[in-house]
Amino acid sequence: MQFRLVKNRHCVGECNFHIQLTVAYRRKIFARKKVKKLCRAYLLSAGERHLINITAIEFGPDHVHIFVTHCKNYSVTRIVKLLKGFSSYMMRKNHRKLFEDMLWGDKFWTSGYFYRSVGSVTSETIKFYIEHSQRKHWETVDHEYFEFGEQKTLKNFASHLSLNPQGFNLG
Repeated sequence: MQFRLVKNRHCVGECNFHIQLTVAYRRKIFARKKVKKLCRAYLLSAGERHLINITAIEFGPDHVHIFVTHCKNYSVTRIVKLLKGFSSYMMRKNHRKLFEDMLWGDKFWTSGYFYRSVGSVTSETIKFYIEHSQRKHWETVDHEYFEFGEQKTLKNFASHLSLNPQGFNLG
């Protein structure tokens, strides 16, 4: 795996974020497949509309993890505002009946969010984490996959990327 830097007219770099949004009152509305499918479509539509590259998106029953890559033009706060604002508005405007027993008023998301800038790991690693970690929240985890499959220790992971554990390039 290789780190990929994005080259623009006046800069070179990489800016990726793992963002987690939580439904208001921690209601488990994403356990309803139609609600999850529609919200996914609106989040992706908002990303496309604002040129925010959503590389991975995965839902728990009351939250969503989003991996955003190559987003140098927006702050995390702006990305979250654009994604939450559009998806909340469209879900409440067009599909309120699907979740009105769980949410009320003009609230869809909580006011807060989690984010982490993603450095020294590849986008493929974060995408893998987001796509496979949700099972631990509300479904049975395939422990054999994580114990004997692709999961590596930090030391093995660093050597796989030609890095020593302190992050210095050895290759």
